[in-house]
Amino acid sequence: MKKLFIQFYLLLFVCFLVMAMLVGLVYKFTAERAGRQSMNDLMKSSLYLMRSELREIPPREWNKTIDNLDLNLSFDLHIQPLSKYQLDPAMMRQLRAGEIVALDDQYTFIQHIPHSHYVLAVGPIPYLFFLHEMRLLDIALLALIGISLALPVFIWMRPHWKEMLRLESAAQRFGQGHLDERVHFDTASSLLRLGVAFNQMADNINTLVASKKQLTDGIAHELRTPLVRLRYRLAMSDNLTEAQTAAFNRDIGQLESLIDEMLTYARLDRPEVALHPQWLDLTNWLEERLADIRLVNTGFIFELDRPQQPLGSMTDSRLMARVLDNLVNNALRYATGRIRVGIGLDAEFLSLQVEDDGPGIPPAERERVFEPFVRLDPSRDRTTGGCGLGLAIVHSVALAFGGRVTIDASPLGGARVRFYWPVNLPLPSASLPVSV
Repeated sequence: MKKLFIQFYLLLFVCFLVMAMLVGLVYKFTAERAGRQSMNDLMKSSLYLMRSELREIPPREWNKTIDNLDLNLSFDLHIQPLSKYQLDPAMMRQLRAGEIVALDDQYTFIQHIPHSHYVLAVGPIPYLFFLHEMRLLDIALLALIGISLALPVFIWMRPHWKEMLRLESAAQRFGQGHLDERVHFDTASSLLRLGVAFNQMADNINTLVASKKQLTDGIAHELRTPLVRLRYRLAMSDNLTEAQTAAFNRDIGQLESLIDEMLTYARLDRPEVALHPQWLDLTNWLEERLADIRLVNTGFIFELDRPQQPLGSMTDSRLMARVLDNLVNNALRYATGRIRVGIGLDAEFLSLQVEDDGPGIPPAERERVFEPFVRLDPSRDRTTGGCGLGLAIVHSVALAFGGRVTIDASPLGGARVRFYWPVNLPLPSASLPVSV
């Protein structure tokens, strides 16, 4: 609100200042013209009176005679020799032409008396002394008015800002997966139509998400049925060789694996993923999982990078197992013989990392591998290269956990993928305290 308030206030204040200056210029032009006309009339009248009164009096007696006159003026009126004033050529020309010359520094006006070397001096005029003070007062008044504009701006903006905060909060909650979030404004609200549009958008998105879920689940169910039939008929067939049967079983297995991967990615890709945190001794869990992996993949050397102290945390063990399997399977496809798995603690985040001694991943391609169905090696087919959803699922799990995934070069020569997740995951009502 602060930024919006300052921008709107400055815009309003600048507009007010420009209008005040324009009004001031018009007033100044009008007042100066009227004032100059009044001064000309005053000086002409004074000159006429002076000529009438002083016609028969020598010039040296003029001031004495003026002093004896009861003119009832609020300023001095006297005769001065022209040589008393140090005037520039422009002022001298004005005097010779009969014009009034203002001496701003002396708050005095002078006019030449025809056929003489004297001038009629009017002043110092008292109100001219206050002109500078009036200017300061004008500036202070403008500043006061400018400051007072802040109050109506704040009063007008505050309800609008509160409504915008409500809309922002609803949008954030909706983006976090609360698809039933809606916003409701009063009928007199300026944001009523925006609130209606937001609710319509939320309804459409909710419908699309539900349709996507229904479509994904339906397709998976319909695909599994013919695959089960194919596997059954394959087992009952006597016309195929062992190699053909193994090839068919492998293809069916890949299709089933692809369906499982797609279902997993679709569930994780939803705005809100339900987590089931439970206490997990990460060090022992990783040793047990890695022992099982060694039994299946005997052609590779698996190294365990043990932490200095045992680590444990509240986490979703099912998703963690999926992350480890996907990272290891990705490393198996590219490693030549060695894979290193480790776990560690970095500030408020735990990390699970898997390294390999394969060709690595170019820096320009390290973000693309988290996209679904992206495989950087086009020469690999589905048999050796997977379906391209492994790292995409890992990335989705990281987002669900509130963590991140990074890829860099491994000291083994290949790629090192690090999966980070916060130590303090959202816990269910009955759970153990988090510690590491």
